[in-house]
Amino acid sequence: MKKIDMSEKAVMRRLKQVDQLRDLCLSLMKAKFLTNEEGAKLRKEFRERKAREASVKVD
Repeated sequence: MKKIDMSEKAVMRRLKQVDQLRDLCLSLMKAKFLTNEEGAKLRKEFRERKAREASVKVD
């Protein structure tokens, strides 16, 4: 049988992972389905915003 690491560090890591999975599940629960057009529009806006942010950082 495989031995399970029960050190404080290992337990804290597992608890953090469970917390992150819980947050992800709650976010997915709140999410809504997008049409292809809505998804394309959001991706375009995201790319444009990132490009603006990158150009501001360079200046």
